[in-house]
Amino acid sequence: MTEVTSNTLFDALREWRDAGWIRSIDLAFVEFLQQAGEARSEVLLAALCASHGAGRGHTSIDVKALQNEPESVLNLPPENRYSPNCRNPSELFRQFGTDVEAALNQSHCVDANGQGNQPLVFNDGKLYLRRYWQYEAFIESNLQTRMSDRPVTNDDLLKSTLAKLFDKPEDDKAEEINWQRVACANTVRNRFSVITGGPGTGKTYTVVRLLTALQHQTLFLGLPALRVSLAAPTGKAAARLTESIESELTKLRGDAKLATLKDALDSIKPEGRTLHRLLGVKPNLRAFKHHAENPLHTDVVIVDEASMIDIEMMTALLKATPKNARLVLIGDKDQLASVEAGAVLGNLCEGADQGHYHTETAQWLQQVADTPAFPSDLIDESGEQRLQHVVKFRKSYRFHGPIADLANAINQQDNAATKQELEKARNADEDYPVSLYEVSSLDDPAFEALVKRNLTTSGSLTFNVRTNTETTTDANNINDIAQEALQNLSNFQILTALREGPWGVKAVNQKVGDILGVNANTWYEGRPVMVAKNDYGLKLNNGDIGIAIKDPEHDYLRVAFQDQEHGVRWVLPSRLTHIETVYAMTVHKSQGSEFKHTVMVLPDHDSPVLSKELLYTGITRAKERLSLVSKAGCELIKNSY
Repeated sequence: MTEVTSNTLFDALREWRDAGWIRSIDLAFVEFLQQAGEARSEVLLAALCASHGAGRGHTSIDVKALQNEPESVLNLPPENRYSPNCRNPSELFRQFGTDVEAALNQSHCVDANGQGNQPLVFNDGKLYLRRYWQYEAFIESNLQTRMSDRPVTNDDLLKSTLAKLFDKPEDDKAEEINWQRVACANTVRNRFSVITGGPGTGKTYTVVRLLTALQHQTLFLGLPALRVSLAAPTGKAAARLTESIESELTKLRGDAKLATLKDALDSIKPEGRTLHRLLGVKPNLRAFKHHAENPLHTDVVIVDEASMIDIEMMTALLKATPKNARLVLIGDKDQLASVEAGAVLGNLCEGADQGHYHTETAQWLQQVADTPAFPSDLIDESGEQRLQHVVKFRKSYRFHGPIADLANAINQQDNAATKQELEKARNADEDYPVSLYEVSSLDDPAFEALVKRNLTTSGSLTFNVRTNTETTTDANNINDIAQEALQNLSNFQILTALREGPWGVKAVNQKVGDILGVNANTWYEGRPVMVAKNDYGLKLNNGDIGIAIKDPEHDYLRVAFQDQEHGVRWVLPSRLTHIETVYAMTVHKSQGSEFKHTVMVLPDHDSPVLSKELLYTGITRAKERLSLVSKAGCELIKNSY
């Protein structure tokens, strides 16, 4: 077998970079290792894959799989098509002259146990960039400490509290396990816990009751009310968490049956913040104000939409959360992981579908939650310790019908069910909640009609940009108008799988602008925008949504953003340096949001990013209606997992 020379390798890597298959930083990292004296092509190419994998959200690469099945690890090029001008990546890997593991073990740039300062760590068959190895090691150690320390609880008091907070099941459902009660009991019992479940399973419903149970335990002992920190990765998710808790609290406080829990309910002050604001950002630095030496002043930290937390943010959160505080992660384990490296929630919940509860754990939860016995297939005496801290909700109370059926079929990788649901969508009438548009391009009249029908005639936007000559003239109600406009933005949203290309978010936004008769990249009344980069001076976060509205007194545009304290914040367009028009956004950016009508624009070819997680996440953003737009249609969706 011909060995790959260093020159051959770098010629290939430059071709891959120029073709957009790898990033410039991936190539620069390999060049750095070569300059540091590493000459083995096997090590350099493996290092490239570790860097490239980090850019795609993976904290490590499996070296055996890299050598034996390079296609499954590389996913190169991005569109699964090889350019005639580029060397085939898989063929290059197969030309290795020596064993990759042996080469890594001999390299002075690779550390075997993580104790040195080499840029790479090779441990247990996986190759890491050093900082990701350090993050994983810290998280594992920190969580192990938290899981081994249980707070003092009054089991009888907890049982009676849960009985008051949760309605008794109907006779025909008496044998069903109430996983919400189980989650509350498990979280009160532990300093670290995870609650996971799909849309409509009642995660926020449970959070309010969990907080009530925790506060009641504390107040019963004569102690001050617990200090609670509520957070989410994005501003929109934090606002939704706050609104949901406030709404549920109002219901509970008006329930006469809960009079004995009044003090506990009154002590709950819902104020969701972004994780960045919770930890205290330092502009232009990776560090936060709160850390191990200056921890948060809190007793309970609850983080919603935890699937969006990357490994670096999780490390920062654990460092800032006091060791004697409870930390609760809530989210849907089946959703997309963070754009950054590390699928923290997914890794913590791996195996949760099968339970793997120890008998002692199951019996305690059954007794305190006063729920039927756990089925035997959820019991596993050898189950990992982390799974004793995870509760998965298994029943949806709100998310039903064709949209849910399609999402579940894709999530379960059920080809037959997926095909059946897509055929229903293809042949459905206008009243059916799922539609399939198989269009040749974005210029197809069907796509144009879909956009016009929803953005210019249905009231999805308060004003119909330049096509509507009416403008707001009452300065006294401008805030109310802005509030309504911001709320109406959730009526209709286009999502894309890709950023670039003819089916990517940039092309879709441009096309929608053309349909509406505006330049999508200039300022006009009604332009919806998304903040693309944290702006600490304006206190705007990446992902915040605003809308341009004309000031009635001075006849100029201002951009309205949702503000938890004041309702609306106004910013001049000239101060917004990192914004994008957001008729369309990527599925990644949509996490933590819901839309009455969601349109998913899929590419016309297979792509590594087009996974079941992306499809499931995009589909579950739809509350009432889902429209799928794609040239490839059913076959593309079925081939995506």
